[in-house]
Amino acid sequence: MLTLPVFPLASSLRGHANVLLDQVLARFSQAAGVALTPATKQEIQHEPLPTLLHLTGGTEHLALEFSTHANSPLLLLAHNSHNSLPAALETLARLRSDGRRAWLVTEENAANLSLFAHVVRIARELRGKKLGLIGDFSPWLVASSPDPSVLRTKLGVDVVPIPLEELRKRIPKRPDVLPEGKGTGVGEEERGMAGRIYAALRRIVAEEKLAAFSLACFALICEGFTACWALARLADEGIPSGCEGDLPGLLALWVSQILTGKPGFLANPVETDQKRERVLLAHCTVPFSLTDDFSLCTHFESGIGLAVAGRVKPGPYTLVRFGGKALEKAFIVEGNVLPEHPGREDLCRTQVWLKMPKGAIRKLLEEPLGNHHVLIPGHHHQILRLFHTVFLSD
Repeated sequence: MLTLPVFPLASSLRGHANVLLDQVLARFSQAAGVALTPATKQEIQHEPLPTLLHLTGGTEHLALEFSTHANSPLLLLAHNSHNSLPAALETLARLRSDGRRAWLVTEENAANLSLFAHVVRIARELRGKKLGLIGDFSPWLVASSPDPSVLRTKLGVDVVPIPLEELRKRIPKRPDVLPEGKGTGVGEEERGMAGRIYAALRRIVAEEKLAAFSLACFALICEGFTACWALARLADEGIPSGCEGDLPGLLALWVSQILTGKPGFLANPVETDQKRERVLLAHCTVPFSLTDDFSLCTHFESGIGLAVAGRVKPGPYTLVRFGGKALEKAFIVEGNVLPEHPGREDLCRTQVWLKMPKGAIRKLLEEPLGNHHVLIPGHHHQILRLFHTVFLSD
């Protein structure tokens, strides 16, 4: 069960506060399916979304006093007695008039706490972690290269720049593992190169203690290497692994891993079909765990190395793209991966048709946030939208 620590606020005029607290937390917990636990002021200050419970009336000043020492967004809880709701309404109005980002959950809509608990869990997992930027942003990502300080300010994530030379120095002469699976136009040399890149990336992740990374992979192509297979394998090992130095894409991959325990698929929209409300996504790598079948082949643009042509499992997915200079925008839609497999030779090797809701294609084309989008298994629109609203939007 998800847990959510709560800091209770009670007026000194009310007795039996402990009994009331136990009763209120029990009702919220039962309605939300979330274990609410009382926390001290010191404990709650370290939460990405401090949750304050107006246990009684006359607690507005206590909430405002707390807010002066917390730069984070705030969540207020109000129950149905002891003038809790009036105090929460007054507090919320003041916080928002002061430009603070704050939300209110009442006992009536306590089920919404489950969504908040999910986004808090994601934010907790991100906070204090290190993200590696190996190489640099690819030059064509002109709308996908936010200042790394945005991730530090909004999510507490440190972006660690790692020169590509550090990766080169760690490429072994022989691979620890060789890619397995049927292949087309690839031999032992291509499999060996892919295994060597995997070993080098594994070493960097371990040595730098990275939770996730994005690689300027095209810079390796002139040396005969591609990282497509290595990224797919690392993603299946629970290490979010992005392409082309794309930080917004990597963040979505990382959120997918935390939220679902599964990797996401980062790809480009390469064709739209507005009549049938679907988009074709393609890229030269895909986590093997998301596929029913795959084959190994060369990288599309270069014709060298080792890429992955996977048949992504059909079913429900959520398509996500965070964007804007400060990641303040988002494109999030739920859809279904269709069973058909185009197998086109003029596109990146893994190709997926995604059926989307009415109007989604038009929004994608008229209000684009960039090229890479991430497919996350399952329907998660509400959680992802709330995560973006609470922690990333302005």
